[in-house]
Amino acid sequence: MAILEALHQPKSVDDLNVEPISDSLVGKTFDVVVSGSIASVESVRFIRSLRRLGATVQPWLTQGGAQFITPLALEWASANKCLTNFSGTHSHICTSDGVIVSPASSNMINRLAKGYTDTPASALIASALGQQKPVFILPAMHDSLSAAPSYQENIVKIETWKNVHILSARLEEGKRKFPEPHILADQISHLALTQSRPKTDILVTLGTNRGYIDDVRYLSNYSSGKLGSLIAEELFRNGFRTHVIAGPSQFRPSNATKLTETISFQDMMNAVTGVNESSLLGAVFTASVLDYQPDKKLVGKTKSGQSSLHIELVPTEKIISKVTLPGKIKIGFKLETELNLNRASDIAKDYCSKYNLSALICNELSQVDSTRHFAWAIAADGQQTELPSKAMIAKWITKQFL
Repeated sequence: MAILEALHQPKSVDDLNVEPISDSLVGKTFDVVVSGSIASVESVRFIRSLRRLGATVQPWLTQGGAQFITPLALEWASANKCLTNFSGTHSHICTSDGVIVSPASSNMINRLAKGYTDTPASALIASALGQQKPVFILPAMHDSLSAAPSYQENIVKIETWKNVHILSARLEEGKRKFPEPHILADQISHLALTQSRPKTDILVTLGTNRGYIDDVRYLSNYSSGKLGSLIAEELFRNGFRTHVIAGPSQFRPSNATKLTETISFQDMMNAVTGVNESSLLGAVFTASVLDYQPDKKLVGKTKSGQSSLHIELVPTEKIISKVTLPGKIKIGFKLETELNLNRASDIAKDYCSKYNLSALICNELSQVDSTRHFAWAIAADGQQTELPSKAMIAKWITKQFL
């Protein structure tokens, strides 16, 4: 009986809450305009994704959008009343940090280009533009509509307006569809913050390398690439331009300014040393780089069935030593076994001195798996910070650049 009564109790207000994954948009408020496109069904997930970055969201629904989604759904997603009409409080005068039109239908694009302000949403957008606030527009429609001459003329016109950002839809089945909502939220966070970052390029390495024995077999360390991807994503959503150099691994960041794929140790070395150091604000070396590799690669496939196979291994150079970055932020990683804080501190002191690091992230193998990742962040001055998870490591590193 108690269980049945509990099931019929009113939902807690906690149902409106979201689990934060970043504070990149904390203190920021956005108006989100949902117009008449089937892509509007993704607006609930998108608004929740913005809120997971700390943003406050005020939803607006056009008459066209109301054919696909309800004000109630947007109110639940945002935890704010959805606005649909003009009011005596002049709610259409933009007081937020920016306006996001997602999705923007063909009709919405054409009306914006003509300067119409006869609906609450179009008046809101015009108000934001008049105040030189950022306006983010995600066109979503059938390809035949986007190919129409009127649309082509109008989207080109809008692209020339100051502070307007045209976002990329997912092209599929002859349609411009809503992209993955959390990826779009990160892109908007990046665009909203990047103008406040003076010199924002950060190098991130992730994954591992392959040292080839022959054309088929290779030696490699293990790395999923997840931690490096989380770090790159957090840097990106905080407005930094990220150049990710990735070796073979399972994960890739969902957003990156530039992504360079590598396979061998030498590939990664060439990619890293090819980066213009003067353009960098800093670098984060999370890649699990080979310390030894075969002295030569045999041609073809070595035949099986031999009683033994001897491979000569030679040490590799330290990629991290090739990027100096004097006076800038440079963070390295070190995975060890049987590691305690005292030993980690000794290793960090040596590495920070040898490779001119700002900090070393020290991991103990037994405390690292697919669900957990405890680490110590030890700065060049000896300051120690316990970081209990991959997400906390990513946030701590990002704060070093802010």
